[in-house]
Amino acid sequence: MIRKFFTRRPLLLAGLVLGLLASAFLMATRRGAPPDAPGTPGRHGSREGRAMPAPEATGVRLVLIGLDGADWEILDPLMRQGRLPNLARLVAAGTRADLRSYDPMISPLLWTTMVTGVGPDVHGVADFQAIDEATGRRIPITSRFRKVKALWNILGDAGLDSAFVAWWASYPAEKVRGYQVSNLVAFETVRPKPPGAPPPSGITYPPAYFAEISPRLISAADLTYEEVRGILRIDRGEFEKARREVLEPAAADADEEGRNRKTAQLPVPLALSILTGSRNYATIGADLARRRLPLTAVYFEGIDMMGHRFQHCMPPRMAICPGADFARYKDAVTAFYARQDALIGEILEAAGPDATVMVVSDHGFRTGAARPRDRLPFTTQQPVEWHREEGILALAGPGARPSSKLATRTTLFDVAPTILYLLGMPVSREMTGHVLLEAIDPAFVRSHPVRTVASYESLGAPREVAVADGPAADEAGEELLESLRALGYIGNDDANSTAGQDGGAAPASGAGTQVFYHRNLATYFLKRKDYSRAAEQLLLANERQKLPKNYQMLSEAYLGMGQTDEAIAALEEGFRATGGMDPEAVLWLVQVRLSGAGGGDAARVEASRHASRTATRPGLDDAIAGLILEERGDAPAAARRYRRSLEADPLRVVVAQRLFALLGPESGGALLEPALRRALAKDPRIDEYHSMLGAILARRGKTGEALEEFQEAARLDPDNPRFAANLASMLARLERWNDAATAFERAISLAPSASLSLQAGSVFRRLGRPERALGEFERARALGDAGVAPILGAALARSEMRQIPEALALVREGLARHPDDRSLRSLYEDLQRRAGP
Repeated sequence: MIRKFFTRRPLLLAGLVLGLLASAFLMATRRGAPPDAPGTPGRHGSREGRAMPAPEATGVRLVLIGLDGADWEILDPLMRQGRLPNLARLVAAGTRADLRSYDPMISPLLWTTMVTGVGPDVHGVADFQAIDEATGRRIPITSRFRKVKALWNILGDAGLDSAFVAWWASYPAEKVRGYQVSNLVAFETVRPKPPGAPPPSGITYPPAYFAEISPRLISAADLTYEEVRGILRIDRGEFEKARREVLEPAAADADEEGRNRKTAQLPVPLALSILTGSRNYATIGADLARRRLPLTAVYFEGIDMMGHRFQHCMPPRMAICPGADFARYKDAVTAFYARQDALIGEILEAAGPDATVMVVSDHGFRTGAARPRDRLPFTTQQPVEWHREEGILALAGPGARPSSKLATRTTLFDVAPTILYLLGMPVSREMTGHVLLEAIDPAFVRSHPVRTVASYESLGAPREVAVADGPAADEAGEELLESLRALGYIGNDDANSTAGQDGGAAPASGAGTQVFYHRNLATYFLKRKDYSRAAEQLLLANERQKLPKNYQMLSEAYLGMGQTDEAIAALEEGFRATGGMDPEAVLWLVQVRLSGAGGGDAARVEASRHASRTATRPGLDDAIAGLILEERGDAPAAARRYRRSLEADPLRVVVAQRLFALLGPESGGALLEPALRRALAKDPRIDEYHSMLGAILARRGKTGEALEEFQEAARLDPDNPRFAANLASMLARLERWNDAATAFERAISLAPSASLSLQAGSVFRRLGRPERALGEFERARALGDAGVAPILGAALARSEMRQIPEALALVREGLARHPDDRSLRSLYEDLQRRAGP
């Protein structure tokens, strides 16, 4: 929605305390070449591979377990209750951390990042689906879209075997050194196959492995009522009916009632499919773990899928969960976590006690009071609204630091470098993340320094694009897409777009991109303030299908580049070309008009032109009128309109910002706090509201509560320099000097300023680190602070370092500029006494 844009824009709030930055800050954008066509070699690749560096012997044999959607906020209570014994042992023995995700929080992008170390703009997997250009049908996105080497390619080139099970976008399975079981295996096995039926081509590598493992896999027909009853409180009749619907979908869809049941996304058949696939993943993972390869990796999607179908029915009951559903499904999520833990136990037992184990998730899942109140977790195109930015990471076993919790920021990009390091391989300098040395045993780190290479794309064998040499896995692919539809990740086919209209974006494999492929990339770029590349992707998205959100995001990209006219034109074209533009977009359009050449006159024209549209949204006309009145200088009337708008909809962030700026922290805070709290009760992820609420609470002396709000704002948007500055200043106010020092370093790295360096210098002096303090005071001077404070601070730091002559020279310089300053005069006299005759 358009209001999401407003939660991300820089804000000028007069009189805010605690180091709010004085002006809005836009990071410099970079213009880069558009991403390579899907399926082509990476930008940095070469067809002539050079020798791969030899792996160093580290003694680590790694088991990597991926749990899509797993969240510490659910895991921790269950571990305390003793319901997750296997995960609890790993966590107790090793290192744990929050694993930060990125937007858009969509599984194929995130899991591919974890095995490549780069983002979707580089690795090329940016959607759930692609278009088969030969038929026009939707197909799951395939391994052919990946443009760089993954861990299995890198390790194989180095002579190390690996096994990967069910990783996203791994069909068709690639030729690897070891094993690859594609992400379609679970969907291929959900129903029994006729005797002698050949498996689809590309389902595993080597191809014979599927025939080898198949006799040990189950279908939904093998599930028992007892094991399902442990998760869903249903009777035997409902179980039997749901199992028939899974095993005989054609019969279930034969009449209108059956089609309606499918459209309604009935939960029990979906749960049966999830249970079947999870058991098969564990069976395959345990079989491969017994082979003691250097790396065995198994991905499980069940926690995420169960969350999207049942998280709204977890206690405490939400209004969007009917009473009957709550009775049947309230324990579904937690019971499945327990089932998942048992499956992990099977893999760990097979791997043996000498294996190092890493458990990761791509994102978390909102639970408790943080759950969205107004949308189901399987609402079409909106399931990511239920995702939480923090996933999990646990590392235990040989090479891991025992019994610790990482305080440093850890992201998905750090997974691949850390795995390579543990297995004795250099880390590519093209990878965005770093080795999580804080999670590694210090003795291991001393024995194995981190090595790097420039890139793996030109080392070893060139990556081959996988192909299916026989019958395609069409049925399994459609089963996967059907599960994604049931969870709201994708829409129905009648909402699909066309492909291949960009003059070459479709790969040679015959699969083309759709609108959401490019919009996902645009979201990724917008989050990183790479506005020019975001605009490029949004233009490609519009070539496939003109959608309202495309135009809204395109306007944001143009505005980020300072191209106001283009931002206006994008919105106006959106209104002309689509019938579904959000009325809130008019508020944005008016705001942009006010900043342009036409000013208030142009804004009033836009407001009049769209009056019939804005009248459908309560309080929207008041917000627009407030902007226009404020531009005319009538602040009291503008404030009254802003208050009325927020009473109708407290989620209008720009209105709250303007009202706070007009009224100031005292009266503005008193008026705004109830609206901010109402909005955060509806959507706790509005980072600007947490920041504003923190400022209000700090002004009232509620420093503990203020700190919590500043921490949440910085957690939600860790790259926002204002949020980082607010947090650092509050920590200093609370005299938490070590935490403040870390926070100031983060804030300065995001947006250096004289004010931040001055505050940081004072904190480092408090910590007895005069050398570090001196550096910050000197930085403050270099950034333009010609006042007394940085000179005084630098002189004190040099004095503490016993550099008395240098300190005296600084004070003399300061007195020459500020001869009446008492602090400098007092320090000068003290330094002269210390210097002696």
